[in-house]
Amino acid sequence: MKSFTSLRNQFANLAKNNTPTTLAIGDELINDSLRYLTSKFYLNERSYTDVTVAQTQFYNLPPQVKELINITVTIGTVKWIPKVCPSRDYWDSLNVIQFYQDMPSFFFVYNGQVGIFPTPSSSGNTITMNYKVRIKDLSQADYSTGTVGITTATNTITGGSTTFVKNMEDRWIRITEPTGDGNWYQIKTYNSATSLTLYNNYTGPTIASGASYVIGEMPIMPEDYQDLAVYRALWIYYTSRVPSPAQATVYKGMYDDGYKVLDAEFGQKTTNVALTDDQTPVYNPNLFVKSQTGI
Repeated sequence: MKSFTSLRNQFANLAKNNTPTTLAIGDELINDSLRYLTSKFYLNERSYTDVTVAQTQFYNLPPQVKELINITVTIGTVKWIPKVCPSRDYWDSLNVIQFYQDMPSFFFVYNGQVGIFPTPSSSGNTITMNYKVRIKDLSQADYSTGTVGITTATNTITGGSTTFVKNMEDRWIRITEPTGDGNWYQIKTYNSATSLTLYNNYTGPTIASGASYVIGEMPIMPEDYQDLAVYRALWIYYTSRVPSPAQATVYKGMYDDGYKVLDAEFGQKTTNVALTDDQTPVYNPNLFVKSQTGI
């Protein structure tokens, strides 16, 4: 995996320029590229839940929402899927007369909220909002002050001379080999300046204390394709910032090649279930009516 520090260092090395101005340009171009790539695919999709309140029609959208994909309302064991309202005029026409009913037909996004029609008549039914989240810029340098320890098959990191902070939640930590296993683990909870909780249990050898480590801020791109943000940034850099057609062509080619592989792997959410290339059509026997003669 490549942290913010790794990506900016890679950009500076390939651009052969590590001045503060160039690093700032690289940071901007890399973050722009990450926003483009994550939005192009489905990597930034999230879900958020709320509950209905009797006779309340509008509900706040989740934090940092970029685009609402759809909503569902679960009533008992039935999940209702309302349709998106096509326009403000259509929404206003639906609401000419106030109407209360738990089973929803439409939803409408307006001013940071989502409205449900008909207005829910009962409280406590679960609203699930599926949405695309706005991507936060990477900006935090790697952190490796002090040392850490952890017991195998547990998820609590204990620091020594560390100054962990709250905004390290959702970053990633790697305990350096050979003391640790060298794998990246995502941080779930900040407990104190010397304690963090991981999402998953640590699978390496038990470390009483004293192990070196690094905490990095990572893009949500799949790790095999995180370089694409750097290649796209360099392509733009050599096209407009420091014009060099030959260099721009090189990095555009590297980006295009990687993008094709990314699209092949993550361009759709499910794999093709076809077992062969046989294109013989499949006929539904129910479409054929048996004649009275049996033929």
